Amino acid sequence: MAQTPPETPPPRLRVDVSAAERAAIEEVTGALPLPALRAVRDGRGREFQRLEFLGDSVLDVVVSVHAASDPQCPHCARSGGNVARLVTDAALAARAEEIHLGSWLEWRASTERLADLTEACIAAAWIAGGWAQAIAVVQRMVHPLGDMAAIFAGSFDGNFDANTVATVNPGRASRRVGAAFLELAGASSAFNSDPTADEAKLSAMRAAVHRAERVAQFAQRSRLVATDGEASQVSDRVEEQIAQLLWSQGADSALTLADRALHE
Repeated sequence: MAQTPPETPPPRLRVDVSAAERAAIEEVTGALPLPALRAVRDGRGREFQRLEFLGDSVLDVVVSVHAASDPQCPHCARSGGNVARLVTDAALAARAEEIHLGSWLEWRASTERLADLTEACIAAAWIAGGWAQAIAVVQRMVHPLGDMAAIFAGSFDGNFDANTVATVNPGRASRRVGAAFLELAGASSAFNSDPTADEAKLSAMRAAVHRAERVAQFAQRSRLVATDGEASQVSDRVEEQIAQLLWSQGADSALTLADRALHE
């Protein structure tokens, strides 16, 4: 894809959000409060960076669950069947250009900034409307997901059979899902605990808690899983339990367990 050279951003961002800009943004994200509208308009600001940081983790959860629950996805041909390829900066930016994402920006964004904008919009939707709104944005901006909302809401008709998850190595698929929830728990906690932190500080805060040793210590205290073996092995078992909770009770329950594993 031929890239149009990005333009230099203007020296200042207008504080107001016009009715046309609101309509363009909310056509992509769904309804957002004014601070979030301003944040996704300002691709240079700290609030944009914070949303991009959080949105990266939200998107990782959604894509990981999709890969595990629909390994024969009929819409994944353009990624060669590898769902992870759908969320590279290049892939996100290419899709953003297709749907003219960022038409409300005051300059032509670079490839990297368009990918960041995708993630910022996903985070803004997640904060405003939970999983249903975030999944709708991913469906619109990234990739068709099928009936993912039912999985995340815990409203499947009966419990999900984890033995059918990702037919080639279901254990690995479940661990990947659990790891994504742990990453989101760390990112969300950092995001909410320090509203002044920039992306670099948020990343450091997440790294401080998202460690196998910490998860293993939680497992030992809670007796959630068998605690024999290395910390990484115990952490793997906790990740599988987080995935099992997703399949049976939904994403909020899975995220609650992930948050406990990092912070209790």
